[in-house]
Amino acid sequence: MDERRIFRIVALALVGYYWLLAIVSPDGPAAERWAGGFSFLSNWNLTLNLLVALGAIKHEFDGQKRLDEPFIAAAMGVNIIVMLLYWVLRAMGALGEVVAYDSFADMFQNYYVHLGTSIILFAEAVFYSRPFENWKHSYGVYMVIFFGYIFWMEAFVSQRDDFPCGEVSCGFPYEFLNDLTNSGRAIFYAGVWMMGNLGFAASYRLVRYQVRRVGSKPAGE
Repeated sequence: MDERRIFRIVALALVGYYWLLAIVSPDGPAAERWAGGFSFLSNWNLTLNLLVALGAIKHEFDGQKRLDEPFIAAAMGVNIIVMLLYWVLRAMGALGEVVAYDSFADMFQNYYVHLGTSIILFAEAVFYSRPFENWKHSYGVYMVIFFGYIFWMEAFVSQRDDFPCGEVSCGFPYEFLNDLTNSGRAIFYAGVWMMGNLGFAASYRLVRYQVRRVGSKPAGE
């Protein structure tokens, strides 16, 4: 069994397992929310990474055209947003009080969801895939996901949940959003959009660099 196949099997096993934990049997605050695990962007990100892992493993065994190609570059952008937002906001204390992990498994899950899954996704995209074959299509998918999550959170999640609460509102899954007015959230979303575009562009440059480095196409294809 070659290196790429082993990598893809392990990647699918990890993301599949943690997706099941987050979506099918969530615990903590997610278990009490109207939308469960789908309230959180990190779990939308896990879902994207699961789709990419499924597409990769299917291609690995049947060699057919990958149907998930438009999602790979979009997933790279979303992963960057999740990583940067989580670790920056956590460092600022905007995600609430940081509590000690109950176990090593809890710590590993948190680091996987907010860092490890993104590293694996980027490894798949850069070394084994062609994420920017049609970058305009991929960017369109990226924007649908980006604005789709905002609409989902504003129109549904925050309207159906009454916790947590902040200085202005209740129901947004991230505590700091409940401290912002409508205009404050709009400014925050605009900033994240700009950061996401920079991340998408940086991902494109990284993939192009790898293509030039190894030849006419990514290694492994």
